Amino acid sequence: MTDGKTNLRQNETVELSVIRRAFPCVVVLSCLVVAATRAHAQSPAPPQPRFSRQQILELLQGAQVADSPELGEAINELLSDTSVHMRMAPERVATAADSARAAAAVLEARASLAKYKDVAVAEAEGYRKFLPRVAEQPIYHYNNIQNAIAGYSRFDATKPVSLLYRKGPRGELVLVGVMYSAPPSATAEEIDGRLPLGVAHWHEHINFCGPTLEAYQNGSAATDGASTAKWLRITSREECTAAGGRFVPRLFGWMTHAYIFAGDDPKQIWGGEGKQHMH
Repeated sequence: MTDGKTNLRQNETVELSVIRRAFPCVVVLSCLVVAATRAHAQSPAPPQPRFSRQQILELLQGAQVADSPELGEAINELLSDTSVHMRMAPERVATAADSARAAAAVLEARASLAKYKDVAVAEAEGYRKFLPRVAEQPIYHYNNIQNAIAGYSRFDATKPVSLLYRKGPRGELVLVGVMYSAPPSATAEEIDGRLPLGVAHWHEHINFCGPTLEAYQNGSAATDGASTAKWLRITSREECTAAGGRFVPRLFGWMTHAYIFAGDDPKQIWGGEGKQHMH
């Protein structure tokens, strides 16, 4: 039994090292697809390494992705309101209690997070820039993995998964908002209990495809920006199968952006009437 566990840990270490080696080339979400499918593998034999939630987040956050026009375009499209990889949570009509609860969360978050207008303070306290080599992003995410892990079990307005920055007129990063999350298994009621569905625009990222781990191991998976962008443009299981990839119906969990430093109008903070909730 001990030998079996030891071998499993060794296999996991080997596979993690393979994925880490692929990251500097340009593969981000396609590698995460591999990690996600391994993490949720159901087949009992042969034993498959099972990555922890934190390991998967560390792998994603540690991606050193080389910039390229094709990849930058694909990633920015992924982050848009109209992305084919996005599914919105059910909408509800906001009640007065919903509006009051959301407003209270904004005030609490602003008071606690205003210090992060200085990016250096955010970095010193554990927030790390996502995709640091992709220069032009509409919104720059500074992620905190510990907050992401803690957020699976409880909601805290003062501990967002991400701080959201936009590039200012002189190229400086300006803090505009935050991102909160909920587990992928969360029900509509559970999501609403964090931030009301009548106010916040909760969404999840769906229908991804990436090369198999075996393709990385045997060198058959191309790792340039254009190739990665092609994987990101696949949106169905059928397309993924035809491309020889591995399909993942959903990644991460539920998310919502709150632009708490953009102004006092709830439509600016949460989105609505033409104001994009993502950008």
